[in-house]
Amino acid sequence: MVGVLILMKLRVLANSTSGTRAGGLLLGTVAGLALAVATLMLAGTEAGPALRADLFAAALAVWLFGWLLGPVYTGGGDDSIRPEQLALIPLPPLRVAVGFLAVSFVGVGPLISLVAFSALVVYAAGLGLAAFTVALLLVPLQLAMVVALSRLMLAAMALAVRSRLSAVLSALVNAGVNATLNQSWVLLWAAVQFGLVDQGLPAGFSTLLRVLPSGWALVCLDAVARGDWPLAAAAGTGLVALPAAAVLIWSRLLLRRTTTRPVHRGPHRGRTPLLDRLDAAGPVGGVAAKELRTWSRDLMRLHLRWFAIWFGLVYTLWPLAIGWTGLLPWAGVVVAVLAAATSANLYGLDGTALWLTLVDPGTVRADVRGRQLAWLLQVAPVALALTVAGTVLGGGAWTWPWALGLLAALLGGGAGLIAYASVVFLVPGPEPARRGGNPLDAGNIFGQVLAMLVVVPVTAVPAAGVALLGDRLGSPLLSWAAVAVGLVTGAACAWWLGRAAYRRLGENGPELLGRMSGGGTAGPRAGTRTGRVKLPPRQAALVTLLMVVCWIPLFPQGLVPLYLIWQGSDTKLWFLAMHLGDPYRVPVAAAMAVLGVALLWLGAGLSRRWERAAARDRGVPER
Repeated sequence: MVGVLILMKLRVLANSTSGTRAGGLLLGTVAGLALAVATLMLAGTEAGPALRADLFAAALAVWLFGWLLGPVYTGGGDDSIRPEQLALIPLPPLRVAVGFLAVSFVGVGPLISLVAFSALVVYAAGLGLAAFTVALLLVPLQLAMVVALSRLMLAAMALAVRSRLSAVLSALVNAGVNATLNQSWVLLWAAVQFGLVDQGLPAGFSTLLRVLPSGWALVCLDAVARGDWPLAAAAGTGLVALPAAAVLIWSRLLLRRTTTRPVHRGPHRGRTPLLDRLDAAGPVGGVAAKELRTWSRDLMRLHLRWFAIWFGLVYTLWPLAIGWTGLLPWAGVVVAVLAAATSANLYGLDGTALWLTLVDPGTVRADVRGRQLAWLLQVAPVALALTVAGTVLGGGAWTWPWALGLLAALLGGGAGLIAYASVVFLVPGPEPARRGGNPLDAGNIFGQVLAMLVVVPVTAVPAAGVALLGDRLGSPLLSWAAVAVGLVTGAACAWWLGRAAYRRLGENGPELLGRMSGGGTAGPRAGTRTGRVKLPPRQAALVTLLMVVCWIPLFPQGLVPLYLIWQGSDTKLWFLAMHLGDPYRVPVAAAMAVLGVALLWLGAGLSRRWERAAARDRGVPER
């Protein structure tokens, strides 16, 4: 059975690795190899023994958490072959688990991780022949351990998120760990601030890194080098026993996954005052009321909404560890951006329920506007409360117009972009009632989320420009005008993008329904321009690469250094411009931002140009 499953996986990879998927795979491979090489260099660094061991243990922990959270964060992992497909075959659960574990080793990710874990051999090279020999055995065990724990994590998440409360709590866990990894610079800053780089990490943190399963191989190698064979045997046995135990537990979870279904029921919200008022407010209000009920009952939407809220909270609270309150006023802004990014596939999450709208003429506009209104009712109160509370606790007087202006622009821009993206860049996914044993299976939305994280903040540029001008001129009145600008630009984005969305939906509704029902394979009708043109593989890969890479020069190397320079900060970290002298810092940071915008424009332009060329080839007039 294992051989059959591996051949099935190889055939799926061969037939699906093209176009956008190929571009994402290429980019992920390059990034993964870069991280693997960095891990190898870290294992062989010439730093002190204590510091080298601590940093290497931290790198191994990052790889472990990447395997645990990466598949969850990117949409539920690789479910090209599902356990439900074997539910009617009389196979023991343990045999099924072993087969799917073997399939998990087929792909680029395990190969890259194998390269990274080869750093154990590099680390052991200076510890003697015995440690070097043991390291050769530990590399495959380390890989088996992270893969088995990753599969167990996915299975546990799929079973844990079976109710409304568990969906919220699992969102807290996911958001907390992801925000912690994103804010790892706090630990580096603390290490530099307190002079820990010369003597290794704090004892408690260093011990924690070795207690984690990712550090057991390191403990084993150090024990072999010291001649502490009982400890080395215990650590090595743990690396063998933990994957075996994970597979055993996973086999039981697979049995439950294929014999039970998640409960997509929430609290009864049929007669609340808000829903009553919306139901009586006409077609738009009726759609908004329906959407609010869906947001409270669909575990996928509930999880994504609370993920955005928890991430914004944890992300802005982490810097309090070093006594910095500067991120607190921006908690609502982070929530608004992330909520828009995770809500950009509303129609894809609903599946083929779109036909209910299409068969009722004249309801397309109300459907789009109602979804926008429901999203604002879900996100705006929470984001506003976090912004006010964060500004009171951690912001000065100057932050009020900034925080409120940016929030107003982002809420409006997010409301417009989720409607437009969900129609124009729809990602087909499983039907809500057919998500199998994983209620968090949202399809391959990672690229869509990443693009939204780049585009949504752009809607706040006018408000930020007015606030910056007011600060530069020392005019409080002009600074507060940023709030009005944010309200106007937000309302304009919500109205204009929503209008473009319902027009596109009215024209392309049948094609979108065909894409969702066909898993994204339905093409445009001959002689029309209503279907979305599919780019050839090379062009699609290039567009995906540009859309993903553009945010690096735009934000981390462009806008963030410009903000730090404006604030007079000496923080360098990995910002190129901050490592340069005074005459060159601002031009380099500005050039990076321009480069990011240029890459974004080039990616969008290539896609649009190909679509126009395809329309001309079919003899369809331009709109």
